[in-house]
Amino acid sequence: MSPIKVGVVGLSSTGWAASALAPGLLNAPSFSLTAVSTTSAASAEASAEKYSALAGHPVKPFHGDVSGIANDNDVDLVAVSVKAPAHKAAALAVIAAGKDVFIEWPAGANAQETAEIAAAAKAKGVKSVVGLQGRQAPSVKKVSCRMLLIEAPANAMRRSRKS
Repeated sequence: MSPIKVGVVGLSSTGWAASALAPGLLNAPSFSLTAVSTTSAASAEASAEKYSALAGHPVKPFHGDVSGIANDNDVDLVAVSVKAPAHKAAALAVIAAGKDVFIEWPAGANAQETAEIAAAAKAKGVKSVVGLQGRQAPSVKKVSCRMLLIEAPANAMRRSRKS
């Protein structure tokens, strides 16, 4: 089975998605990163250059309007990894193009936006998935590790006092 060709909206060469979303895409044989979309031409080119080298094949750069990456024939699925207030517009553009969409949590700025995205996907007959890749970000992993180190002795103390 051929890998699913993925385009990512918001994947710059250095931003959050570069550390939390891209590594999983690049290391999963069932996916192939084929396109990136950022806000500027310069960042899109830098991102495409970086990920072309890492993926071992060309990655197309897009910038500005999400419709470019959403309508590209070399993209089967679009991952939306931008700031939450921009999720709805990006997701609806992807859905309008007839593509499946992965949206970083939260899907919408509120329950109404999330419901609109879900209704649009259902009406168009495409899949929409909400994911939480933020837990994979190095900074989140570091904080989680420190929290475990802090909580572990405290929990041990509570248990020892009960016995």
